[in-house]
Amino acid sequence: MIRRSVAAVGVAALAVLGLGLGAGTASAATSATKNTDNIKVTKSVSPGTVVRGATVTYKTVFEVTSIVDRYITKITDVHPAGFEYVPGSAKVTSSELLSGPSTETPVATVDAAGSRLTVGGNWLVSDRPLSSNKDVIFEVTYRVPDTAAPGTVDSGLTFDVATFQSTQTFVPMGVHVQVNAPASATTTALTAPTLASVGTAVTLQATVTPAPSGGSVQFHDNGVPVGAPVPVVSGGASLSHVFDTAGSHSVSAVYSGGGDYRESTSQVVGIQVSDPADGGGSLDVSTLFAS
Repeated sequence: MIRRSVAAVGVAALAVLGLGLGAGTASAATSATKNTDNIKVTKSVSPGTVVRGATVTYKTVFEVTSIVDRYITKITDVHPAGFEYVPGSAKVTSSELLSGPSTETPVATVDAAGSRLTVGGNWLVSDRPLSSNKDVIFEVTYRVPDTAAPGTVDSGLTFDVATFQSTQTFVPMGVHVQVNAPASATTTALTAPTLASVGTAVTLQATVTPAPSGGSVQFHDNGVPVGAPVPVVSGGASLSHVFDTAGSHSVSAVYSGGGDYRESTSQVVGIQVSDPADGGGSLDVSTLFAS
């Protein structure tokens, strides 16, 4: 009955609170402990305060509170929306019945849209008399996205236990990360040729000042993004772009912000694009009557 009711409460929380990961949480606890049957699970996060572009590591410890052994078969970490999994960082430390702890790197299934990361195995949790505790420790690291909004974000956890009839669900769990607003203002300047030809590549160069630690630049042509965001390196980002239509083009560059640096947008640069197939592009009739 306990196992069923815990899962039901978790599902209800999901239905009412979505993922329970929004900003503005009253408490800013960086660890929380929950119990279900004879399993105690403690989740914590470090550091508890970050800026965009930094990383955080969640650590979850599974223990038993009686001599009844348990086997954890699946762990799903529910992280704040947008947090990016650092590949290879998911690891599980566990013990066999007759041996001490060892650490493995299980295959992680990432559901970015659902803000979930899942690992599977068969990990023993035991606390027998005259023997050392055999806890299971799960750790995973995420990168805070460059576009993360300032505020407090929560996280959660679900896990499966062999012989249990339902998934144990604690979403949200009350393990918070405070994302601070970036402090340093930036300016973005765009350098581009004023003349170009259809089908011929030109270089769009953005310079972000002061040179930030992280973030990317998205270039735009007439308000439409072109190419993928370009990481900023030593304050610069460039894109080789080919115009496919003749005429006037308004080009700009938008820095995403990153780490302790705020976003910024360049001034628009006007580029006149001609089409060699039309003998140089459309004719400006006003030039025919220029003195």
